[in-house]
Amino acid sequence: GGQSLFRSQFASGRLSNLLKPDVTTKTFTLTPVTSGVPEYFRARRGPYTPAEKAGKHMFFTSTHWKVERIIAVSMLGIMPAALFIQTPAMEFVFTTTVFMHAFWSLDHVLSDYVQKFFPPIHYLWYAISIVAFAGLMNFNFNDVGLFKAIEMFWKL
Repeated sequence: GGQSLFRSQFASGRLSNLLKPDVTTKTFTLTPVTSGVPEYFRARRGPYTPAEKAGKHMFFTSTHWKVERIIAVSMLGIMPAALFIQTPAMEFVFTTTVFMHAFWSLDHVLSDYVQKFFPPIHYLWYAISIVAFAGLMNFNFNDVGLFKAIEMFWKL
């Protein structure tokens, strides 16, 4: 059955017709989806300001990404170690790494989604973050500390 069908198509030249490119295809031009979107709402792609273009900003993006990865990977060892080593120094390291990880994560979300509509959001976010970090450090060194607070929470 199948071999005779193949032979008949091959012998009659129909197979060669199947392999020929279709000359009736139409060509068309793709326009970007953002062509109707105002410039204000378009995604910004890297370096944004003249200072950034000149390389006069504080932290290169690639270096910042590496530091974020180092913090994230170091948390894999810090979190289990924090269960067994409950000292003020370990509380400082644990609190700082978790806070910086969360800070950068939310900072990226704000940069991607909120900054277009409310440009001064970073000033507000930095002020909130400074106060929150100072409060955590105060809680760690002048109160029971983060580890003891988590332990007390789990005893509820």
